[in-house]
Amino acid sequence: MIAYMPTIYPDELGYSWFCRYYVHSGCFSHKMALQELYCKKSDYLNKEFIGNLNSGAMEKIEKIYPMDELVLDHTMYPQYARFIPLEQKKDALYRLGHEPCDVHHLFCVLPRNKGEQCLKFCPMCAREDRERYGEAYWHRKHQIRNVSICTKHKCRLKESTVPAKSEQSFTFCPAESYIGNEEAVVESDPLVIQFASYLDSVFDAPMDFENDVPISAILYDGMSRTKYLKPSGRSRYTKMLADDMGEFYRSMGICSIASIYQIQKALLGKLSDFTVICQIAFYLGMEIEELINPSLTVEQIQKEQESHYMRDVAPVDWELLDMETAPVLEKFAKGVYDGTGNENGRPERVSEKLVYREMGLLGHQLENMPRCKTIMERYAESYPESWARKIIWAYRKLEEEGKPFYWTDIRKISGVKKKNLQVVIPYLMKHADVETVDRIVKLLNVC
Repeated sequence: MIAYMPTIYPDELGYSWFCRYYVHSGCFSHKMALQELYCKKSDYLNKEFIGNLNSGAMEKIEKIYPMDELVLDHTMYPQYARFIPLEQKKDALYRLGHEPCDVHHLFCVLPRNKGEQCLKFCPMCAREDRERYGEAYWHRKHQIRNVSICTKHKCRLKESTVPAKSEQSFTFCPAESYIGNEEAVVESDPLVIQFASYLDSVFDAPMDFENDVPISAILYDGMSRTKYLKPSGRSRYTKMLADDMGEFYRSMGICSIASIYQIQKALLGKLSDFTVICQIAFYLGMEIEELINPSLTVEQIQKEQESHYMRDVAPVDWELLDMETAPVLEKFAKGVYDGTGNENGRPERVSEKLVYREMGLLGHQLENMPRCKTIMERYAESYPESWARKIIWAYRKLEEEGKPFYWTDIRKISGVKKKNLQVVIPYLMKHADVETVDRIVKLLNVC
């Protein structure tokens, strides 16, 4: 039972708050703290959000902070929900605060790029936090994708050793224990500072829960004042925009530059990724207010909707799209296949349906992209083979914990049903050594 929760600090990540609870409460282990906060062991800790808190923890926390406000002000919700449709936005806000849910079912969460693998921090903020509060903490806005500097101090953010994605080890990593007295390096490029401030301001702006203006219409309006949209409004010069944006952002050294297919999907309202949309808007010279509080008329929105006929008739540079998409697909497919891209760490089957949905591709596009087709063929497997890999993963995970376990434990975390065992066994040898396979088969036969 939670008797005390520490004061939550300005812009503190919810995960950071729970880390400090772990320290301040005197819990003897991570497991003990997790039991006090969460419903069950499988409610893994998501560093960007809150997780499935138990009723006791919910009751205590809601006396301090309403759950909706906690999600809005102390999680990465504004990054993922900023540009999604209104009803989806409201649903995600409620479910993140009141129901157990997988964030991947609420909005698109793209794989992390180099420079975004671990929680980031500002050395100067850490010093100020220690002077003011007696301890450092993980700042939420330092974790915004593609933001490389602290907009308050104009110094470069540093990566800690704490993975940003959720892990199965269920560890609390308080910032005070993982941030040393690092030297601050001030950013000298005014464009990098301006871009970071732009993303920071968009992230920090109040969320609009009244109006439902499609992001495609907002970007269309921004393009209407540029060379990337014909005066008739019927044709977008997407390839020219992608080429110019690529050259512009490469000079800034940001972690991830929007590809042509991501730009196409954003312009058609099929992609709501925060950094992709902000990159387009910033490059087009759109004011922040235009992006977060647009004043478009019904006629302007309708005009953009009517322009969508170009989706079917505009020529596609398949070679360029294939080249741009292949490395993104490779990273995504690998993350799904080996579990590194999944919050629970479990390997999954790389299906075309999953790839089309999560990457925002239109039907049958992969058929025109040989590089991407090769990647899909390399990861292709039957359901029984994917079940075999899940069983092996679950077995090794349970074995690492060093406690007795049974087939029911394997089934619970692997998701493989007992009726499928016979078709799975022939594939075990392909993905594990003989001794491991023998132990798994023996365990399954006993059960």
